[in-house]
Amino acid sequence: MFGIPGVGSMELMIVGVIALLLFGKNLPNVARNAGKSFAEFKKGISGFQEEFHKVSRDAEKTITHIPPQKKSTHEDRPKPTEKETSDDDDFSAPKFDVG
Repeated sequence: MFGIPGVGSMELMIVGVIALLLFGKNLPNVARNAGKSFAEFKKGISGFQEEFHKVSRDAEKTITHIPPQKKSTHEDRPKPTEKETSDDDDFSAPKFDVG
C-alpha cells in the first residue's frame, strides 16, 4: 500500500493512532510543517541536481573543445647527455655525497 514495502493498512492505522496521542490538537500543524519541510528539502535537492547538471554540461563542452595535441615522436625527445648514458649508474638507490 502507498508504495512502501512491508507497511500495510494496519501498520498505518497504528502509526496514526500514536501520532494522534502524541500531538493531539496540534496534529494538523505538525503535518503542515512536515509538508513544508519536505517541500523545502525537495527544492534544495532539485537545485543541487540542476547545478550538478550545469557543471557536467560545462565540463563536457570544455573536454570536447580541447584541440588535439601533437603526438610525440622519437625525434622530438631530447638527446641523453654523456652522464645519463653511462653504464656505471646504480638505479636501485639514490647516491648521496657525504662530505
